[in-house]
Amino acid sequence: MIASVQRRAFGIWSAFLYVFLLIPLACVVLASFNYESVQSVPPTQWSLRWYGEALANPNFVRGALTSLLVATVATIIATPIGVLAAFGLWKSKSRYKVALDAFFALPIVVPGLVTGISLLIVLTAADTATGNVKLISGHILIVLPYVIRTTLASLSQFNPSLTEAAETLGATPAQVLWKIVLPIVRPGIIAGMIFGFILSFDDVNISLFLVDARTITLPISIMSFLQFNFDPSVAAISTILIGITFVSTLLLERMFGLKRLFAGG
Repeated sequence: MIASVQRRAFGIWSAFLYVFLLIPLACVVLASFNYESVQSVPPTQWSLRWYGEALANPNFVRGALTSLLVATVATIIATPIGVLAAFGLWKSKSRYKVALDAFFALPIVVPGLVTGISLLIVLTAADTATGNVKLISGHILIVLPYVIRTTLASLSQFNPSLTEAAETLGATPAQVLWKIVLPIVRPGIIAGMIFGFILSFDDVNISLFLVDARTITLPISIMSFLQFNFDPSVAAISTILIGITFVSTLLLERMFGLKRLFAGG
């Protein structure tokens, strides 16, 4: 009886949380289909007008291209570093292994504002000239811990007897790595890349301190637009981002499983 009540209470509480989280997203999506320039939910007249306005806005287009470039380059640079770090942690027998694992997770734990300010001070002192270099440096820190966590999650499921069998059959360490280990942990690596890319593309806290007048990301473009305008084009571009994130999340779940994203070895 008590267990049944607990399950029912948990179900009600879970449903409340889902509704609480999804209602704002649903309002944004509905507002994006409004014909009038004044936000209203539900729309009084349905239209795709503001999607055209959003896609024709040069600031949004430029911001999206910058975000795409920065997130892509940061993911490409962070992935091999993260994979090597994960392999090092997996193989390590050091008593400092737990401390190193926690150290690599710091970009997730430390508030983005603190990270952004710290990077701004360091990169300014180093006289880093271009905004793209600053942004990519900061976004590498966004992607890196997710690649490490998901790679470690895959390695934790790896059976060491496979490498022993391969070595017994005459395989070299390089052959073991490329033909046995990497194919098995590839889903975790790709999952970390996708997840890190999404968070990098949508980042505000770190990017806010590293953009300049010539280099601005899409989230910062949206924030700047909202200072002087509040038409449904913002809801339209936000709906597009919600759709991209939703599809990417579904791919992650099908490929790797979000429940295991942060499971460590």
